[in-house]
Amino acid sequence: MKAVRWIGAAFLSSDIAIRSTSQINIFPMIVDHVIVSQSSTSNNFIPYSLTASPSISFIQNWLVEPAQAATPPSQKNIELLQQAMGTFYNQPPNYAKAQELLTQTIDIWEDQPVDELAALYRIRADCQMALLSPNQAREDYTKAIQLLQSSGGDKADPTELPTAFLGRARATRSISVLQLDEAFSLKAAKDYQISLRFSSREQWDTDRENEEDGAAHNPYAAWEWGTSLRNAGLYRQAAEVHTLAGQSFDDIGDRPRAVISQIDAGIDLAADASNSPDIKNNDETKSFLSKAIAQSKGVESQDIALLQRVIAKEGEGRMALASILWSNPQQRSGAEAELGEACSRLEQLQMDAIARNAKSINKGNGAEKGKLSAVATVTKLKFSIDDQPGSDIDCSRFKNKRFLSETLQWPAPLQDSVQKLVNLAQK
Repeated sequence: MKAVRWIGAAFLSSDIAIRSTSQINIFPMIVDHVIVSQSSTSNNFIPYSLTASPSISFIQNWLVEPAQAATPPSQKNIELLQQAMGTFYNQPPNYAKAQELLTQTIDIWEDQPVDELAALYRIRADCQMALLSPNQAREDYTKAIQLLQSSGGDKADPTELPTAFLGRARATRSISVLQLDEAFSLKAAKDYQISLRFSSREQWDTDRENEEDGAAHNPYAAWEWGTSLRNAGLYRQAAEVHTLAGQSFDDIGDRPRAVISQIDAGIDLAADASNSPDIKNNDETKSFLSKAIAQSKGVESQDIALLQRVIAKEGEGRMALASILWSNPQQRSGAEAELGEACSRLEQLQMDAIARNAKSINKGNGAEKGKLSAVATVTKLKFSIDDQPGSDIDCSRFKNKRFLSETLQWPAPLQDSVQKLVNLAQK
């Protein structure tokens, strides 16, 4: 008789196992394009598993012989595992408690198959991300990767290794955003690249083809890869990857995020042009950015916050374009026109947001009508395309170097160019 894979068995016998498999999967897979249907306005951390495509066969794969001989865990240990899984995956989750239980489970699971132990480290890393602890998460993702690449790790589900690399990339990117660290940005970029390469659904002839296939199934990760490359100072590579992300979003019908990605590719080129006196680079950037900005017109979505981010990105792109035009004395009138249009669009964005907020407040009844309701702000680690500024951006903020570096994550050369533009144009 074949031995039971204990983590799978623990899941199947826990409270959450009775849920429909359309709601949850035991272990996260690379986020597929179905995530587009998820509300982008939520700031809550959602474990990757809850956005993955469910598969009964995936769970059944855990009911096979272990990857290595091990002493079966006791009933008490299995119950602890069930409790840890339930605490993490139940809604609402209790991440602090789940972290404690997962740590206890890992301690007693050390002599179990390495693929199962790797899964536990990766799940605890997801938990650390939810608890805003990217450094600890990065350590756990690294441990999971080491186990998966060791003897017996090949018995794991094939999605585990790319998922662990993606998790470590996001943890590393979160650290780089907080610390503005180019070295960490480069490390994140490498992990994103490996994750997308390993998550290809086909075995293509070249790494590039595998990365493109991975991006087609997870354009979110592709955008994050491009932004990490920009933060590492690799502007032209960033432009290529942001363009790839835009194409991948377009292929799944996500026009708003496709436009954001294309404008980001133009901003990458603007950063490169700001760092180079080559006139040809300037002409390429102006042409690319102008076309990308034009795509923002007519974008539709029922997600108001997403549309606000599109307009904010359009304004950001216009500011970048204006700074490139300003560098040429013969094109300063064009620069001023772009600056004026950017400021006008961002002002309209803010006015519309204020009006929508007032309308929402006035829908209250009786004593609550007209009063501002307290809204809990959920803090989360920022690494996603959906963490970009929306209605909170205006023209005056481009004078603030901290806003440019920390919020927009613009490189120094582009920051200097746009600040020269804003200061001189207003004199």
